[in-house]
Amino acid sequence: MRRLIIVYNLILTLVITLAAVFNAKGGYQLLYGLLFLPIAFYFIRVIGRSFSRRRVGKTKSIRPRLPSATLYPAAPVLEGEALDDAEVKDLNRRMFLKLIGSAGLATFVFALFSKSAHAAFFGSVPGPGTVALKDTAGNKIDPAEKHPTDGYEISQVDDSTIPAYYGFLNKNGAWYIAREGNSGEYRYARGATDFSSYWGNHTGLSYSYFNLVFGS
Repeated sequence: MRRLIIVYNLILTLVITLAAVFNAKGGYQLLYGLLFLPIAFYFIRVIGRSFSRRRVGKTKSIRPRLPSATLYPAAPVLEGEALDDAEVKDLNRRMFLKLIGSAGLATFVFALFSKSAHAAFFGSVPGPGTVALKDTAGNKIDPAEKHPTDGYEISQVDDSTIPAYYGFLNKNGAWYIAREGNSGEYRYARGATDFSSYWGNHTGLSYSYFNLVFGS
């Protein structure tokens, strides 16, 4: 049972180490993955000692020929203290809890580094506990920033002819209409109320670019 638990902890530690090393994208990440190697070496050493003890126990020792018992008095036999089944189970239980505790600690450290500490050490956050998103140009992106068309749902479609028209409406009654041209260009018109009336005359509205319509 004890050997099985040690092998389990060895496999778990090796998996964590290999995952961190192969996913490393820099020197600091590689160093972080190598932190678990001493734990793996410890379990390998424990398993090696266990197998070496079994090998020594199976070998037969050659005993030298001793003089006759009549020349030397027999040495007294030392009797050791025998452990009952309850004490043996208690020792196994303590060993099991220690090994499980070490595996749980390794998993906790791995999870800690892979989330908040990983981001803090490798420069992807401006401060502890906050992950910053960046675009391809390196500019920070606010994920909570509201888009001008958030909250609008499609309400009317007129795609029977070219250009096609798409009407959007939000819960407060505000609306905008997108016009799709022949070559895929889009122009927009918007309003705050009375969507049904404006949609009735959607082909005659004044349309412009997105930034000009929603930028004001």
